[in-house]
Amino acid sequence: MQLTLRKLAPALVVVTLALAGCKTAPTKTSDAASATPQAGQQSTTPATASTVDFYLAHKEPGAGLREISLPDGKLYMQEVPVLTRADLTDAAALVDRQGQNFVGLRFSEAGARKLNDVSTKNVGNMLALVIDRELVAAPLIGEPLNRGVLAFGVPSAQAASEIAAKIRGDAAIPAGGAPAPAAKP
Repeated sequence: MQLTLRKLAPALVVVTLALAGCKTAPTKTSDAASATPQAGQQSTTPATASTVDFYLAHKEPGAGLREISLPDGKLYMQEVPVLTRADLTDAAALVDRQGQNFVGLRFSEAGARKLNDVSTKNVGNMLALVIDRELVAAPLIGEPLNRGVLAFGVPSAQAASEIAAKIRGDAAIPAGGAPAPAAKP
């Protein structure tokens, strides 16, 4: 963990500042998050792994956007993901010196290029993380994300661990050491 934190720390600080407008409202989405591999795209994760996709999201409605209801308003997401699990190389639960909990993501070389391109063209919009058709986070893109990493705040260390484990395709393991029971929808 320390090695991962050391690798992610400099970029985490920059990304954390860039994404100060982070939203972390766990909310079921509608069909917007249904993810099926595109033609010619192979899945390198087990069949039981969570579906992980990133969508561009906006605060205002527009053509080609799907409305998502949140407890504090609405979000308008594009129909097609801009990044997927295939673009990631690592996910880790992190805690900063102030005790804030984060999920840190490291992207592959190709994923980092996509993240840079998407964020450069969409400063002021949000990058919505959807896992198994559930909106997990929608951080505001405050500046181009050109370091190949992304971090977003979560309410607890347990939430950070569970989200990171789902993204990696692992089963979350609680403090007691036994596998976590499956969550019911």
